[in-house]
Amino acid sequence: MAISILRILILFALSVSLLYSKETEEQLHPDACVYGASPAGIMAAAALAREGYQVALIEPMHTIGGLLAFGFRMQQDVPDPQHLGGMTREFYDQDVSLHPGLLPPGLRHLQAAGPDNVRLLQRFLDRYAGRISVVTHHRIVSAQVENKAIREAVFEEAVADRYGVPPAQRTSDRLLRVSAKIFIDASYEGDLMALAGVPYRIGRESREEYGESLAGVVVSRRFPGVDPYKIPGKPESGLLSPIRPGPIGKEGDASPFFMSWNLKMAWEMAPSEKYPGVPMGAPLHRDEDVYELLRRYESAGFRTTWPDENFRRTELLTGAIPGFQTEYPDGDWATRSRIWQGFIDHVRSLTERSGKDVRLLSDYCVETSGWPCLYMRGGRRMIGEYVMTQQDLQLQTDIPHSIGMGYYKVDIYPTRLGVDEEGVLVQEGEIFSMVSPGPYQIPYGAIIPKKGSISNLLVPMMMSATHVAYSSIRMEGTYMVMGEASGIAAALALKSEQSVQGIDRDALTALLEKYGAELKWDGTGFYTKSLWRSNIFGKPSKTVGRWETNPEEYTVHPVQSLWKTDANPMP
Repeated sequence: MAISILRILILFALSVSLLYSKETEEQLHPDACVYGASPAGIMAAAALAREGYQVALIEPMHTIGGLLAFGFRMQQDVPDPQHLGGMTREFYDQDVSLHPGLLPPGLRHLQAAGPDNVRLLQRFLDRYAGRISVVTHHRIVSAQVENKAIREAVFEEAVADRYGVPPAQRTSDRLLRVSAKIFIDASYEGDLMALAGVPYRIGRESREEYGESLAGVVVSRRFPGVDPYKIPGKPESGLLSPIRPGPIGKEGDASPFFMSWNLKMAWEMAPSEKYPGVPMGAPLHRDEDVYELLRRYESAGFRTTWPDENFRRTELLTGAIPGFQTEYPDGDWATRSRIWQGFIDHVRSLTERSGKDVRLLSDYCVETSGWPCLYMRGGRRMIGEYVMTQQDLQLQTDIPHSIGMGYYKVDIYPTRLGVDEEGVLVQEGEIFSMVSPGPYQIPYGAIIPKKGSISNLLVPMMMSATHVAYSSIRMEGTYMVMGEASGIAAALALKSEQSVQGIDRDALTALLEKYGAELKWDGTGFYTKSLWRSNIFGKPSKTVGRWETNPEEYTVHPVQSLWKTDANPMP
């Protein structure tokens, strides 16, 4: 009798569960699905809708806009806007008009432009409001692939906590199934790409693999006198937790470690009655090793400055613990949630240790209690039809079918803390080098999988590049350029009923030009008298181009030959 009742209860529970699941499942059947309402995803969705197609834009967080929604100033990472075209240049010009200086009136911190950025980006979606459906709080669970094409993607509802930390498990039984003819992965993680089975890599290539002089392991700083072991002087006691075990490797070796992430913060610099600031709070999980390592660092004569809005990479542990994010790209959501919370706890630990009353900006990231999203400087990188390399940045190759341009230094934040063969604590991986005398072209082949792989997917963010090349490409403005191009290419594939690999690329070029894309540098106007930047940072800073220190790397197209006028003579 008891067994029969138990069976009845189990069957009843199962029937209720199935009924509830059916009631909370939703299906969408747009022409195209864009995963990630990042700036790139918004440009992609708008470009598709402009051509008359219905688009589902699915976003894991609570807002559109990605990093720009959390306060980033696009102008910061655009040394010169001449290489930006299409909708990206339109956004840039609007941003400059709205925020013409480093800290214009009404903006109390450099990293506090989020609400304005969201409003500007929303305008692109509003132009095609009847064709774009936006769904937030949903992250991808699976991708159904048939005959080398994605047929359906399934998303789960996952609402972040009050600090913006993604949950380890989904937060409801609501599932969203999206069937579409074409997909675009415009997310910072590249999960759609990975779940579809597209090859990718994480970490750094060796110098030999692509002949890149900046690739692989490089010791960027040494910290002699800072004992790295839990019990000073005793290696057998193990390393303090921020320090990664294992050998550093030889210079130029491949490495699983990639450039650091952090939280780009906005502080209430002068708390007032009107703007009191948001208290930081204590670490949820306090890592005493962080406190001990910083104590030893300072005891050895090194200086720690805090607060810092970004990551002062010349120091040991300001905005990040180098390498802390290494397991995030391929981790499950429990792992990702732990790492994200760890970054918040690290900032709280630094603040607590400083003894300063550091407060978050009062009206910044209100939904997440003042905390920005995690600044992901790349993780996965697709191995696509064309892999961009350092040589492409140096203008040493002729790019086939350019979709737009990028322009920035090779900017690699420290990748790890380790101990060298002499037992000295070292920082590994940091590089900041001017290798591009002007903007470099990005080929269409860098945003699509190889032929024979998935035929209906474009990847404008976790695109195909080496770690060195990606470290320059990884700017929001460049993401947006690639996003619009991916939307235009997707529309062309839909119209011609071709795979993304099989579209008419001359027709793609014509469409890009129609919509104002900048596809080729004219050789003038970017590098003048060793100056770098002319944006909101004010007076450009002096820098030394790599062509001056390593001219042997510029033999295919000597830098001097790239200038077509004498308006900007070489120094």
